[in-house]
Amino acid sequence: MLAILHWRCRPRQKPWLAALVLGLMYSSCCAQTADDQHNCPIEILSLKDSAPFTFLTKDEQAKALRALSDDIAEMAEIDMAASQSSRGAYRNYFVGHLQFKVLPGNHPERLLLIRYHSNTMCGSYENCPVWIVRLTHSGAQTMVPWQEELGTSAGGGWGIGVIRLPSSDDPELILLTHLSSTQTALACYRESKRHYLRVDCSPDCSHLLEHKGDEDGGK
Repeated sequence: MLAILHWRCRPRQKPWLAALVLGLMYSSCCAQTADDQHNCPIEILSLKDSAPFTFLTKDEQAKALRALSDDIAEMAEIDMAASQSSRGAYRNYFVGHLQFKVLPGNHPERLLLIRYHSNTMCGSYENCPVWIVRLTHSGAQTMVPWQEELGTSAGGGWGIGVIRLPSSDDPELILLTHLSSTQTALACYRESKRHYLRVDCSPDCSHLLEHKGDEDGGK
């Protein structure tokens, strides 16, 4: 009789046990996410709300365009928008589709992200080419060393992750590129000797961002 009662009680225990297991799994997941965010203190900025390039002063525009001169020529070799236009017409088209965002921070010189927002290069996920440009009183400098085809761009992305570094006025930057609606590719850059060099992403940041959508980017 006791054995029968024990058997009859077991089905009632299953929902309680299932809820307990799910609760423990959720707690573990939340704790892991909190640890990742603590070890990767990142601010994610969407580039989709960048300001038109014309919002810069004429002097700032001229400095930035001088710094991007070789890149514009390189882009003309691969951009469909250049295939049926003259060099001068393409330059005007390129400049007309530039946007910018000023990186927040306390560095004495302005650090800009300049984005070429053209459907001929951005793709369906708006992974537009992005340049990291330092703007000074005397001129402007593209910060990424020259690469074949990419020029001095950091690559294509919809957003940027900013990590403050106590040892530098220039933050570490992580370019975020959509591979799908649920998967993000990362390209990490760190300042060294007046350039932004590609570096390995930290495991904590990779775990936090690679399967994260752009909900933090204001889509």
